[in-house]
Amino acid sequence: MKKLILILYLFTLIGCAGGGTTVGSPVTIELKLSSYSTALSLRPQAVSSLTFCFKRLRFKKEGESTNGDTSSDEDNIDLNLGEVIISPSGTDLTSVTIPAGEYSRVEFDLEKDCLSQKSLQVTNSNGSFSTEDRITIKFEGYFIAASSSQTLSLGVSNIISKLDEVTADSEIKAKAEAASGTL
Repeated sequence: MKKLILILYLFTLIGCAGGGTTVGSPVTIELKLSSYSTALSLRPQAVSSLTFCFKRLRFKKEGESTNGDTSSDEDNIDLNLGEVIISPSGTDLTSVTIPAGEYSRVEFDLEKDCLSQKSLQVTNSNGSFSTEDRITIKFEGYFIAASSSQTLSLGVSNIISKLDEVTADSEIKAKAEAASGTL
């Protein structure tokens, strides 16, 4: 009988520790976009101006998918940032409160809900381009949200490289979504 109780107790502990969704204590994370180089040695193009219109973000755990309609994803955190000029020296964004835990991806939705009615605006050596399309930019890697006052610096170099290649408004969404930033 004692063995059966011990086995049931161990299964209970294992069941609580593994699999399933667990919600950790809330922690506040400072978000920023890291610095980037505006001139790449192998390309003549260079992003000289970049503006995002932030709508929402999501922190995703390993293997967690995003709803096909990102506006109704259960992990959404609405942002009131509006239009943000992205600086090559780095850009402080905001602080958010999320459950403590391990995350493998952060996603931002850019939408035209700003004064300019543009979700993304970029100027490179090919000209100035903009779009009204909803764009989801992703940052992949590994991040442990363990305590408040942590700063998560998101690497944008890959996204900048893709935006260096833009030659028409219609290319922005595909190029921005094709490149992942890093955590």
